[in-house]
Amino acid sequence: MASAASISSSQPEAPKVHASDISSIKAFAESKGASLIPYTYHSITEHHDDDVADELAASIPVIDLSLLTSHDPQIHAKAVHQLGKACAEWSFFMLTNHGIPESLVEELMKKSREFHDLPMEEKKEFGNKGPFEPIRHGTSFCPEAENVHYWRDYLKAITFPEFNFPYKPPGYREVAYDYSKKIRGVTRKLLEGISESLGLESNSIIESTDFDSGHQLFVVNLYPPCPQPHLALGLPSHSDVGLLTLLTQNGIGGLQVKHNGKWVNVNPLPNCLIVLLSDQLEVTHSFPLLLFHLLHY
Repeated sequence: MASAASISSSQPEAPKVHASDISSIKAFAESKGASLIPYTYHSITEHHDDDVADELAASIPVIDLSLLTSHDPQIHAKAVHQLGKACAEWSFFMLTNHGIPESLVEELMKKSREFHDLPMEEKKEFGNKGPFEPIRHGTSFCPEAENVHYWRDYLKAITFPEFNFPYKPPGYREVAYDYSKKIRGVTRKLLEGISESLGLESNSIIESTDFDSGHQLFVVNLYPPCPQPHLALGLPSHSDVGLLTLLTQNGIGGLQVKHNGKWVNVNPLPNCLIVLLSDQLEVTHSFPLLLFHLLHY
């Protein structure tokens, strides 16, 4: 009879590396070339394929901003009703005809990739020194306090009321400023529509939340290829703080939202924005709590 000490596994052990030792998942993956990820990045412990409702993907609400801002009273009223229904039932929708040029979004994606492709030495000055820094580059929110980490790199910058942003690569700051300004304009129109859908004056939420002096956070997430995608999440199941999250993707899937206890795959329409109601709006106006996460494919 073999003793327990003499039994060994044929499976290699995951490297024992803590997130505080990793300043970039992209750099770590490229430098190691490993087929195993550190055990602290094993964020998927159970598989629930039966909890994914593929049939609901076609039911995700779509809101046309050009109709919401129409000067025709009937068209506008119908769009407000549809917006209110999307918020009340999903706390989430896709936004089309939002007015942000596709060329600007493409340039933003291009410059964002260039930033993440910069050598680590050039990004070191933006390293995560704490959650209240106006510009932060990193991988975990607080590596020292977390038990499980997520397979992504991020750039976070507070772009309003004061615009903070990296000055490299060349042209990135200018593109981000233009995009942030336009996104804020879209957000204002959505909040006006949501106010009206609740039977309030159009400026009610804007004034009650002090929107015009509130913070705007610009976040660019990069999800490098993962050698063990069945073990790691790009982002955990969570809801966002604030009023609204407006998301644009580069065509790579993975986003899931939770609806009626089931995860729903989000397949964005071309050149749309994905709008997620965040905690502050959900709590103050009794919209359902929205949870979402990011899978690796």
